[in-house]
Amino acid sequence: MTMEELQKHIGLKIKEYRKIRDMTTAELGRLSNTSQATISAIERGTRFGTFESMLNICDVLGISLYDILPLDYTQKINLSNAKEDKQVQMLIENLSEREIHTIKNLILDDLPLLELLGRLDSKEKKHLKELFNSILNN
Repeated sequence: MTMEELQKHIGLKIKEYRKIRDMTTAELGRLSNTSQATISAIERGTRFGTFESMLNICDVLGISLYDILPLDYTQKINLSNAKEDKQVQMLIENLSEREIHTIKNLILDDLPLLELLGRLDSKEKKHLKELFNSILNN
């Protein structure tokens, strides 16, 4: 893949994730501390952002740099995660549409909360679940 093709690929992926989150280029620029003109140029594939701006853009979009790289770049990195990827795929295939919709909303809207929950140990998760149940049942 040429550098030009890489720029275009990354730009299209950023645009795709931005549109999924229903953001304008101006809003993404403001939230990522990057000019709107830079966001537009990146999305058109006419330039790369700085490493810091790309990290900020990905952070605002709730993705990692790996999510915007071409598959052949990330496959080399993700070979060790192949088993986990298959487990996730199997889980997703067995979810109902309602569950998929709920998970999609959680990921897009509440990713920081999910990351925090993921860091809790099993005892902390149990206590939090009990707290939620008591709130919802009162």
